[in-house]
Amino acid sequence: MQSPLPIVQSIPHAGLTVPPSVVDRLAIDDVTIYNECDLWNDQIFDFAHPSLGGQPLAVVDMPSARVLIDANRPPDSLDNPDGAVKSHTSYGDPIYAPALSRQTQARLLETEWQPFHTELDRALTGHAGDVRLFLDCHNMAQHGPSAYGNPGKTRPLICIANFGDANGEAVAANGPLTAPAAFVRRAGEIAGELFADLALLEPDPENPAPVVSLNQPFVGGYILRHYCDAAYQQAIGGRYAGLMVEVNRGLFVGDQHTRTPIQPPNQERIAAVRLRLYRWVQAILPLLESSQ
Repeated sequence: MQSPLPIVQSIPHAGLTVPPSVVDRLAIDDVTIYNECDLWNDQIFDFAHPSLGGQPLAVVDMPSARVLIDANRPPDSLDNPDGAVKSHTSYGDPIYAPALSRQTQARLLETEWQPFHTELDRALTGHAGDVRLFLDCHNMAQHGPSAYGNPGKTRPLICIANFGDANGEAVAANGPLTAPAAFVRRAGEIAGELFADLALLEPDPENPAPVVSLNQPFVGGYILRHYCDAAYQQAIGGRYAGLMVEVNRGLFVGDQHTRTPIQPPNQERIAAVRLRLYRWVQAILPLLESSQ
């Protein structure tokens, strides 16, 4: 029997597809595309998997590779190398040779970026009266990539973000919280209990990873901000909390870098992570009744 879950899930970075219009322009290969992706994210966040039997209200996936088209960046970020249509990888390598024209960037925005957001808007609008939690689902490299903040730094097993600080409390510069601080703190405690027994595949004894961090290394992105904005929720007639969740790929892929060889998914580890994430969602949903 399926268990209804009053959640809408965004999975923007799991795709590996290269748009046909740029396939002959790439200066990177499949190995780089693989290592820039939120690998197997559609599997670890698959709460409708037969082994679990959950039934989310909606799950919206992005097929295009994250290194090319990033649905978690605003549409006006075309001048940013790490924007909606990227020009460089997270390790600073150029993606295209020659660089894309603004016209080509705009076309990719229209044909690849926009359909994801149209579908996500449709999902939230269609379930506005039922959704209790919007979950923006991601995973991250075990160590920070060289072109990002804190390069080489060990990341936690789980990062839960609501645009707050390390305690989930509001930070003026980040804008409004997308979920109450007390709810986020308890969500972090529950995640810590569920993931405490799961070790990294390639642990770094010199720099042990914390099990859970709130808003570190990420506070949230465009998707969480846009779809949890109070004006947006009012416009669609809904009211729900929003979290961005980042899972360390060291739990089920290993300690990746930009040239880590392509490997098939580790189904045993994926199942272990998926089960813990599902139990986490089941545990935190009742908390929303008392926190909102």
